[in-house]
Amino acid sequence: MPWKLYRFRFEDYPEYSARITGHFAGDMLIIEEEGELSEEAVRLLKESLGIDENARKFDIEPQNIMKLPLEELPREDRKTLLAAMEKLDSESKLHIEYRYQPSFD
Repeated sequence: MPWKLYRFRFEDYPEYSARITGHFAGDMLIIEEEGELSEEAVRLLKESLGIDENARKFDIEPQNIMKLPLEELPREDRKTLLAAMEKLDSESKLHIEYRYQPSFD
């Protein structure tokens, strides 16, 4: 399954830490991989959110959760998505992206 589910969350990166590490202060994006989704699940999610079927990546914002057809998703995909949704807050979102993995057999 080449579709990856990530959770993007933003953390405050305070000025004093920024000075120590030599980076800019502000929000820092943390990307956490939550699992994989099947083609069927991604198709259903795109349809429910009105996303072009050829899109290779898209986001699910917390306010769009109610639009998702969870009961229609395959069992494993539903389980993965629900586990990721439990971790969402106002400073995070889900990101689904096609990640091609070539086989060199």
